[in-house]
Amino acid sequence: MQDDPRATIVIPTYNSARWLAQAVDSALAQTFDDIEVLVLDNASTDGTAKLMARYSDPRLLYRRFDKNVGFAGNVTRGIKAARGDYFIVLGADDILDPRFVATAVARLEADPTAKMVHGGAIWIDDDGVPIGRFTGRWPPKSGGSDAFVRAFTEGFCYSCVLSRMAPVKALGGMDEEWGMISDSWLFLKLCLAGDVLFIEEPLARYRVRESSLSFELYADGKMFDDHMAGLETAFAWPEASPLMKRRHEARTAVARQAFETMHLTRMGAGLRGVGRKTWQIVRAEPRVLLVPASWLRLGMALMPPVVIRALRNHRRRRGIAHFSEPARS
Repeated sequence: MQDDPRATIVIPTYNSARWLAQAVDSALAQTFDDIEVLVLDNASTDGTAKLMARYSDPRLLYRRFDKNVGFAGNVTRGIKAARGDYFIVLGADDILDPRFVATAVARLEADPTAKMVHGGAIWIDDDGVPIGRFTGRWPPKSGGSDAFVRAFTEGFCYSCVLSRMAPVKALGGMDEEWGMISDSWLFLKLCLAGDVLFIEEPLARYRVRESSLSFELYADGKMFDDHMAGLETAFAWPEASPLMKRRHEARTAVARQAFETMHLTRMGAGLRGVGRKTWQIVRAEPRVLLVPASWLRLGMALMPPVVIRALRNHRRRRGIAHFSEPARS
């Protein structure tokens, strides 16, 4: 391992050998090369260890746990092992632009009040085909309190977040009770630690896997329940108490986002599933019915699955055309 690296990239992984090399290669290809890359394996059974044995880069450490410690437990171990001044968690199926760390570090070093910088991302499918992008409506700089609310209303991509190590270490690790959305816990805590910067240019590729657990959670409504529970927990934190007046704004946004995934429910659970999820969302946050986009998304979810698939394939083809230019290095 490299002595005294300035940035630590943690890659938690479980049975992601199909995509892991792309994530690792993108981390090692950073133009900011004063880094360490920690690949932490939750006891994968898909050949991950064999794949990682091919690497000999001294900046890379691969560690396989005896059992699956979960996403939060994995990242917590990464936090404790990290030696850099800056911290990144990269999804095992995501890809960083070679300029990401250098760009993000430069932004933080130019603004001592900021604790974290995050940025836009291009969404890709299982095969790496671009299908959209995340830019959000984030300003170049947000006060921590405003960023806390924007995390719910605008969202973020955790694979393109770089934070100072000191506030991360101070947290001691992630809250494992947040489960699959523990990345939100870390992001929200860091928002409350100081100002947040945003890079609009997409400097990461975030993979939306239809075979992933998160796809299933969105389809059956559990992800909505988890996000609402996380929201209520976060707004109840003592340091977030001055923001309670904006709680309903955040709740409406989470409900609106749940409607945006309603077509997944239609594909996986049929019309009855759409009915159940609609009732689940509206019962939790009736204000969502005042958002016109909710009705548009519901209308799409009522279409036959063959039409939904056709629309998604059309979007995929548009993505290929729109993002056909090569990535800059």
